[in-house]
Amino acid sequence: MDYPIALALEDFVPVIFGTAGFALLSQTAPTPAARRAGFTGAMLIGAGGIAKCVWKLGYAAGAGDWKLFEQALFPLMAAGATLLAWALAVTVRRGRRTRAWPFALVLGLCAAGSILAESLNPLFVAATLGVTAISVLGAIIAARYQQWWAVSLYVLGLVLVMGLVPLRGSDSHHTVAFQWLEQGINTSAQAALLVAAWLTLRAVRRPVLVGATQ
Repeated sequence: MDYPIALALEDFVPVIFGTAGFALLSQTAPTPAARRAGFTGAMLIGAGGIAKCVWKLGYAAGAGDWKLFEQALFPLMAAGATLLAWALAVTVRRGRRTRAWPFALVLGLCAAGSILAESLNPLFVAATLGVTAISVLGAIIAARYQQWWAVSLYVLGLVLVMGLVPLRGSDSHHTVAFQWLEQGINTSAQAALLVAAWLTLRAVRRPVLVGATQ
């Protein structure tokens, strides 16, 4: 199909929303090391998304098929999701020691599987599980602070993203109209994540802010 430039440009929107949401979530971590790791993870996820967007924009503009940018998505997303998931696990455990090696092991096994199979599918699995874990952990943190709107938005975001799976298997998947529908759903999902992350971080920081004013 002919990929419109407008569609390629719109694809940057959910990436920006999602990256901002992940960055906000990273700041809920109780230790500087976890916050740094989480923020680095958020930036890696964002870099993967931006790379894919640049590929789409170049393709839509007729500038070429930059496969390296397209293929960067899942490796960067998997690595970033692993870092952020560990940071949020530290948050859920209230700063207690949380070993990083199980997270690194899963990522390493998926990376090795991708190399051996000469396919990005194992890293796709790692990236998918990672970003799903991030929303689940975010919801747990939000529930701890009774932020039920945030919990609902995390769930909504997951439902919307999962709803994309059957759409991508449709015979109409490659039509422009279907691409707009999919990107609209993805944008809504990432917007829900961004608002949920903001509500969560605000709740986590509120006791600190209240204590500072007393």
